[in-house]
Amino acid sequence: MSYNNENFDVKIPAGIKNGEKMRVKDKGKSFQGQKGDLILSVEVASSPEYTREGDDLIKSIDIPLKTALFGGKVAVDTLYKEITLKVKEDTKNGQKFRVKEYGALNRKTQNKGDLYLIANIVLPSLSSLDSELKAVLETKLPN
Repeated sequence: MSYNNENFDVKIPAGIKNGEKMRVKDKGKSFQGQKGDLILSVEVASSPEYTREGDDLIKSIDIPLKTALFGGKVAVDTLYKEITLKVKEDTKNGQKFRVKEYGALNRKTQNKGDLYLIANIVLPSLSSLDSELKAVLETKLPN
């Protein structure tokens, strides 16, 4: 960061929220030989991957149709590490999965919010299915 022709680093703490203020000691204006503090108002850029609600995070995840229908496991990247999500059979599009304490860090309590994963069921392309399966699906799928 650069202020008053001086360059310095500012460590942004994990979990900081949009609009929060940060005090940087001795980097403000000088008055009578003493430097004041610099107050920064933080603007957090939006994430293409997560939506934040309080300390909770929301993320959409792709689940293959076969896994949604018959159950299985899906690898999911989180802020902290990759996890394996167990998907129950007959999972619906838009269904929420809660992963406790994988959300944003609350700087005051030092607790983490939850991560909510929203199922996005991915349909296979018709061209990827063999002709026998296509015929069965066409005749047997309900309208």
